[in-house]
Amino acid sequence: MSEQHKIAAAKRGAAKTAKTHQQVDDAIRAIVEEMRVNAGIYPHKGGAVSMAEIARRAGINEATFYKKDNTALKERASLWLDTVKKKETVGRMRVRKTFQQRAECWNEKYKALETRHGITELQFQQLQAQHEDLQRDYDALLEQMRAGAASKVTPISKGKR
Repeated sequence: MSEQHKIAAAKRGAAKTAKTHQQVDDAIRAIVEEMRVNAGIYPHKGGAVSMAEIARRAGINEATFYKKDNTALKERASLWLDTVKKKETVGRMRVRKTFQQRAECWNEKYKALETRHGITELQFQQLQAQHEDLQRDYDALLEQMRAGAASKVTPISKGKR
């Protein structure tokens, strides 16, 4: 093979490696974004994040990480994965437990709202009954005023000033 072919092959190899690195970086960013949107839980694969999942998201074969030319890529992905596993809720069991805790929390909030709604409903009924009582009293007073007003009210004449 000529020197020119070797240089061209090396350039193609470097471009392919750079593309692979970019794909892995994009996959990691996408995973981080999805976890951020889903309150720290990875929404795919039951919450499990692994090298295989990074490879799948990057569109590469998992074996790519284990080639001798890609040790830096594997180390970077592995370091990120270790960091995520320490900080976030990843893994099927941890995600299941977190979902269960969240469900219990929402259930408690629902029961508190249900109780508050019952109290508010009772207060509303009491206020409605008071309103009806006041309306009856008002109507009775109006009736008394109308009955007594005809005989006791005298118009004031408009005399000369």
